[in-house]
Amino acid sequence: MGLGCRIVARAGSGGHTVLVFDRRNQLHFPLTIFAGEATKRTSSGTARQYVSVLIPFFDWLEIEQSSRKDHRRWDDPPEAIRQGISEYLVERLKCKVREHRVGFQLVSLTGGTWTTVRVFLSAIKLYYRVMQVRNYYEYSNPLVDGVSATLTQTEDRLAADAGLPRVPEISGVVAPRPKQRLSDSYFKLVGETWVPQVIDDPQFPVRIQAGGRIVGWHLREQCVVRIIFESGGRISEVVGLTLGDWAARGLLQETQAFSKGSHGKRVKFLRFSAETAKLLRRYFDTERCRLDSNHYRVDDYLQAAREKRADLYEVPLFLSHQGTPLRPKTFRDLYWNRACREAGIEADVHQARHWYVTQIIRTIYETTHSESEINRRLRELIEYMGWKSGWETLDAYQHYFDPQRHAEIQNELHDRMDGALKQALEDPSRRQLSRDNPLNPVSPTDRADQITGDRDRDSDLEYLLTLGGQRGNSTGPD
Repeated sequence: MGLGCRIVARAGSGGHTVLVFDRRNQLHFPLTIFAGEATKRTSSGTARQYVSVLIPFFDWLEIEQSSRKDHRRWDDPPEAIRQGISEYLVERLKCKVREHRVGFQLVSLTGGTWTTVRVFLSAIKLYYRVMQVRNYYEYSNPLVDGVSATLTQTEDRLAADAGLPRVPEISGVVAPRPKQRLSDSYFKLVGETWVPQVIDDPQFPVRIQAGGRIVGWHLREQCVVRIIFESGGRISEVVGLTLGDWAARGLLQETQAFSKGSHGKRVKFLRFSAETAKLLRRYFDTERCRLDSNHYRVDDYLQAAREKRADLYEVPLFLSHQGTPLRPKTFRDLYWNRACREAGIEADVHQARHWYVTQIIRTIYETTHSESEINRRLRELIEYMGWKSGWETLDAYQHYFDPQRHAEIQNELHDRMDGALKQALEDPSRRQLSRDNPLNPVSPTDRADQITGDRDRDSDLEYLLTLGGQRGNSTGPD
């Protein structure tokens, strides 16, 4: 069946305003449903564009794959859908697709246009989301990366307080619903925008701050971002800090802070670098001093507090240009998002918290060798982050590190193999094999016989044969 490109727009606001017909003039039900939902979620123009780029893909499924043994349908399980989309990207959209070490796919363009590929990936991702919601697709969305999805689900579960409405998106506690968290797509475009290594890319804060320099960040923005990345605090917690919070911890590298659900009660603390502490003091005594209604510096407020003329907990650390407390939405919209655009990154500010946790866990595994010590340090992380669900939350991150840890074990094995091989080759008894005539190496048959004869007196060779499954075989390798 060929769908062609027959899209019919209906007048009026009720029902489906966009209908899709195949070449047999029959209604294509899934695409028509999608067009209606896409119009509600985006706009009629975007919806029509999405349908237009999906039609060739459905044509390809029905026509190009009809003669194949592994003929696919749009409602196949996720793995089959991913494989089909990967083939379509290569065969029709002239892309190069390669697997990232974490598991998602990197898409590079070799022909065609960026716009077509980008719109197609956005459209097909939304298509399966709509089909899921409408119960036409029974599996998980094949266009969503599992690791990022797990993190999103964990944060959403933790953000849900019994009997209370969902935390507003502007608070920075949860990611906006229309916008996915940092690059959660299974297929990620390379070249047009930054493709992060999930939340494990060490360059993430560097790129954000580089974008901030382009848009003209001042001391305030630098302090906020540095504290977020260095402490793992939420944006609402950081911009909600007061001079009293900082003073309570000695005006050095730590500050008290409230937590999500603590209703303003200081139940945790945030820790940052000494350099950030110096920067924060400089901001307070310069930029902030000019905006403050009293034009007070830190020492001025401390003196006023001693004289009972000021309550330090009513003195916000960060002020807006109007002299009012800085709000999470203001910082996100005017500073963070603009820096992300300049850096070519699509990331919610809450991803800085995920990044911090990932780096801490990685450091724990890389620097700690005892299992009991690892567990102790992980418990300390749970306490510092203030996670109510504790190990349940930590598990969401450790699912990502399980394959990483196995890869590290493999690397250690490879290093041992390489070291054993080098030692064997450097052994004088091994060099004797070709010493008589280095230009005419020993034949494979003769070498095998000599190696077999020397097996008992060469422990390194015994180790290599053990790795190859030859230990105890008196006749040598087949």
